[in-house]
Amino acid sequence: PGGGVVIILPPAPGGIIVPVPPTLPGGIPTPQNPAIAANSPTVRSQNTSEGSRLDLDFTAAAAARTPGTVSPTHTFLVQSNEAINIPSSVRVFQNFRDSESRGSLIPIPVGLSANEALEDMVVDQVRRRLYIANSGLNRIEVFDMRTGQLMNPIRAGQLPRSLAMTPDGATLYVANSGGENIGIVDLDRMQVTGRVKFPPLPFNSGAATITPSIIAASERGLQVLMNNGTLWKVVGNEAVPRNVSPAIGSSVIAAPRTMVATPNGEYIMLLAGTGFAYLYDALADEYIQARQVFTNPITGFYGPVAAGPRGQFYVANGTILNAALTPIGTPALATGRPVAAVASVGPSSFVRFTQPVRANANAPASDPGTVEVVDVNSGFPIRTAAALEGPISTLVGGGRVNINGRTMAVDAAGTTVYALTTTGLSVLPLETPLPSDRPVLNQNGTVSLSSYIPAFAPGSLITLFGRNLAASETSSEYPAPNILGGVCITLNSTPLPLLMTSAGQVNAAIPPELAAGRYSMVVRSVDRKAASVPQQLTLARVAPSIFADPVTKEALLFRSSGQRVSKENPARRDESLMLFATGLGATKGGRAVSGRPSPATPLAEVDDVQLYFGDPRYRQSEMIVEWAGLTPGLIGIYQINLRVPGDRNRGRDLPVTLRSGGVESQKTGPVVPVVSVD
Repeated sequence: PGGGVVIILPPAPGGIIVPVPPTLPGGIPTPQNPAIAANSPTVRSQNTSEGSRLDLDFTAAAAARTPGTVSPTHTFLVQSNEAINIPSSVRVFQNFRDSESRGSLIPIPVGLSANEALEDMVVDQVRRRLYIANSGLNRIEVFDMRTGQLMNPIRAGQLPRSLAMTPDGATLYVANSGGENIGIVDLDRMQVTGRVKFPPLPFNSGAATITPSIIAASERGLQVLMNNGTLWKVVGNEAVPRNVSPAIGSSVIAAPRTMVATPNGEYIMLLAGTGFAYLYDALADEYIQARQVFTNPITGFYGPVAAGPRGQFYVANGTILNAALTPIGTPALATGRPVAAVASVGPSSFVRFTQPVRANANAPASDPGTVEVVDVNSGFPIRTAAALEGPISTLVGGGRVNINGRTMAVDAAGTTVYALTTTGLSVLPLETPLPSDRPVLNQNGTVSLSSYIPAFAPGSLITLFGRNLAASETSSEYPAPNILGGVCITLNSTPLPLLMTSAGQVNAAIPPELAAGRYSMVVRSVDRKAASVPQQLTLARVAPSIFADPVTKEALLFRSSGQRVSKENPARRDESLMLFATGLGATKGGRAVSGRPSPATPLAEVDDVQLYFGDPRYRQSEMIVEWAGLTPGLIGIYQINLRVPGDRNRGRDLPVTLRSGGVESQKTGPVVPVVSVD
């Protein structure tokens, strides 16, 4: 109200609206990336009685090329000279996921700054919560693992970077990089109850500000790593610098740095940017071990760390270390997929989040990533689950990307993984679907809807028989939905319009845009995250099939008045009749579109159609076909307008044969159509 909304976006070739390209120093605009333009969703604004509305179209072509969430994401600037209370921008995430992917995405906004994101995550197994540092919105996100919903956030300071929960689970420390500040949160009250004090420093306007960067909780209290690489600790509620450790031999830890504590705080592992790992022992209150784990050149994701119970093992960048930080074997990952995150599962296993290798930033990813539970002793995966999207950072080729170390967690039962990803929080169950959840197609259970034999053509109506297919539902709208009754059916990843679903039968339409050939058909249960075994389907150029009553076998033949032709009311000389069929293939004139009613202007017509009442070898059997084509307003149903000639066969239960493109309709099978002619 008060003015229209304007989307400030320049049009790209082809009419696609794309985000404004960034500007380089000096005012020179960056050339528009063709890959970004091709993947950008189309956006339109409409003025309605309730105000302006933004409509964005999912870019299916981009999704098909990019499993997971299309990268980069798109941010649209919204402006109006008169309107108030409008969002300054709209960020769009386009996610393409397989229907078998078990899990969900929880979008979490992080603001407009490209430098701020979801930085750290801590799991509270007692309260079954996740605490996530959201530096973009200056708050701690709280996710309830029981309900699968975000709770009210906690505001604990400016630009929260790192979190640490005390071993007793009562207190959460929040390191804020927006100031020399560590907040103290009472987790029962979900409120900030105090702050860690830092000692005063002499003023020096030329010195950079020193702020807490990474924190970890031990049995001896909070251990702090400052942004300048110095080590501190918290005594009571005051932070003090640590003395130089003999094991480290320096007062400064090289960047980038990550740190992780064991679940009960007995030990802390610190990973430095030089490839060295350091081990802190809470009993001695000292770093007792130093080990060079990685040597140059260091490639892949650098920073993911995890620690097993009581320090039985550690994981750094996917490499398993023993209690003395000695590598105990390279994970058995022959493909060399980079590891974006790791987390401890139990005393002998951990979970890792692997990513496909991308040749360049514009190359589509082959998959959105894989979550694997790995046995520490063998290094082999023991359970695997597909992810829904990739991590916040993208790795290209053989480069190196420094990332935060604690971006993944596992619930106490070890059945669900929580990871910080592109959209926000990914919730990924590790349990495999039960066999009873999978749809099952009968052998040769896909047949023509009219003849009940396996003969198909582009545009045909089909029916699928099986078990546990779908919920009972009927489509009553156009275009016909691709998901109905909780299922989606695909031919080589092309979804079929669905007309009716039930546990034992599903009726669908083959898209007329498909070409003749052999296709793999899969019934995908969206609700149960399970899929049937693929079944091969062969499409011919034409596969004529006549609709008939399955009991009387009489063809669906009607007079212009709507009266049905039957034994009691047989067809007569010079009568104009209408016959209905499916599978006549491609049309001319009006364009048939998948899932949409057949056009009325112009009509979608079919040539080369002959119709016979009786044996096609006799001249008297041929009817006069006046017109043939798709019935306007219906999907996949062809109509043949005919006239009965004077020289005709007469009798009851004459076989009806429809010939199109030299191919004849069904002469055998459960439903062979007949007609009575007087």
